[in-house]
Amino acid sequence: MSDITTSKEFKDIVTNLNTKQFDKALDKLNRLSIIYPNNYFIVKLFASIYLKKSEWNNAIKYYEKLLEFNKEKFKIYNNLGLIFFKLGKINKSIDNFKKSTNNFPNIMAYNNLGVAYNEIGKYGDAIENHLIALKLDKNNYQAKKNLINLLTFYRPNNFEKNSIVKLNQKIFEFYKEIQTENLNNPKEIKKIFSSNKDIIKIFGNDFFLDETEIFRRNSKNLNCKRHFKVFNEFKIIPKFCFSCYKVQITLFNVIDLIKLYFIFNNLSLKQNNIRKCMVEMRNNIKGNYKGYIYCEGLDEAKNVSDSVNEIVKKTYTQKFKIEIKHGCSEFYESYPAFKNVNFKGNQDMEYESEWKRKENIIDKGIPIREDKDKKVLGITIKGINLSDILIIKNWLVFAKIINDESYKLIYDDEIGTNFIENILKPQLDFRKNELKFN
Repeated sequence: MSDITTSKEFKDIVTNLNTKQFDKALDKLNRLSIIYPNNYFIVKLFASIYLKKSEWNNAIKYYEKLLEFNKEKFKIYNNLGLIFFKLGKINKSIDNFKKSTNNFPNIMAYNNLGVAYNEIGKYGDAIENHLIALKLDKNNYQAKKNLINLLTFYRPNNFEKNSIVKLNQKIFEFYKEIQTENLNNPKEIKKIFSSNKDIIKIFGNDFFLDETEIFRRNSKNLNCKRHFKVFNEFKIIPKFCFSCYKVQITLFNVIDLIKLYFIFNNLSLKQNNIRKCMVEMRNNIKGNYKGYIYCEGLDEAKNVSDSVNEIVKKTYTQKFKIEIKHGCSEFYESYPAFKNVNFKGNQDMEYESEWKRKENIIDKGIPIREDKDKKVLGITIKGINLSDILIIKNWLVFAKIINDESYKLIYDDEIGTNFIENILKPQLDFRKNELKFN
């Protein structure tokens, strides 16, 4: 066996695999497998290549064959779990992740179990598995991140299990004591951060959340991952997206963005529309601070825009801009006309009928889930969470870097994360100019 792994042929296959020359690797591997049939390392390479190629059924065949060798079963079951997750067979993925943890402290598998349980709405089980992962490794980033994000729409009964859970509950309880109508006042907002400095210190130095967007959502799935898959693969805009409009609120300092976050947190809309607040991290897209409310249809967008405009007018003394735009900003570079909204009739851009065939190609590759594997979208809990604190901290870092000194009204301690700094570095002049321009 060792002869195989040290041979030139084997090493060439590994090189092809690592450089994503999968067909070359397979061609060489097929020839080598004739010489060495039923060899562990050969079978392992087949499994790895098919996994990388996203040829799931072939990957399953070879990973199941690997189980016969009785080696590193915990890794094999974890990979099988990942494949079944990709296929939308969530309960089958859970079974394999569980097998991966049998008699072995597989942190990755516990995290994956948490993600799988979250997918089907079993939040208690999800949290339990992320907590196990953290017991095995208290500094595991993925477990911390998954747990923090879970707590935005689920409150566990036992707040004593983990420091993250306890801190999240502390923040939530503190928020309930604050008069929400006063949260357009920077002094009131500062109270939240001053009272939670221990949280920022605990997580700010040793931990950051690599996110810059705060969502408040209902349980409706816009299926955006699928739509971006269509766009990224074929550079066409999915038909669904032609009925998607967004109310965009552009703001000009970080204080106003944080105010908007509180407005969105408490905003009652007829359709409970999905909404988000964010700092702009995409290259060359104008505007540093934005809020979005997503609507199905132009009439709905008009009504939401009118409602929000009245609320925002009462909140901000400085300027702001509210616009209705079409779909996602990522589409505009390829199709500039798409963002234009004609309020009087047909839109400037319409769906091209020949695109349907390409959409069908993508949909054929997306598994149809059985009821027991259906994805569950939770409604975000109204109120401030640990994830919100950490993301707002990223907003403050963003503001500091681009010389928006309004951040000092909220939090004037030393702040910074390489995560934000590295992303902004190539577009820093553009971001600073956007601040000056406005």
